[in-house]
Amino acid sequence: LATLMSIVIVVLLLTYLVTSVDSAVLIINTIAAAGDESPKGRIHIITWGVILTLVIGGLLLAGGLGAINTAMIIGALPFSVVMALMGVSLLKALIRDGLRKNENNGG
Repeated sequence: LATLMSIVIVVLLLTYLVTSVDSAVLIINTIAAAGDESPKGRIHIITWGVILTLVIGGLLLAGGLGAINTAMIIGALPFSVVMALMGVSLLKALIRDGLRKNENNGG
């Protein structure tokens, strides 16, 4: 039973990883090709897939999971700043919208 469960878990993890990497490569290609989905874009998808695989493989060889973890944190820092700015922008828009509603109801 333990062997069967191990096989099932490995298959499920591989399915999850393949799906995630496929989505990441598709998004990277769409951004890089400015939305071009023509058949010539398939070369770009393969290229980005190979680049992503080489980067992950290089990080694993250089420092193991610690290197990948550090790279993820470094990559997420700029995104965190963007998310914080989006939160501030949302808050300002909600306040502005509330003020407009008060002006329309009271005026």
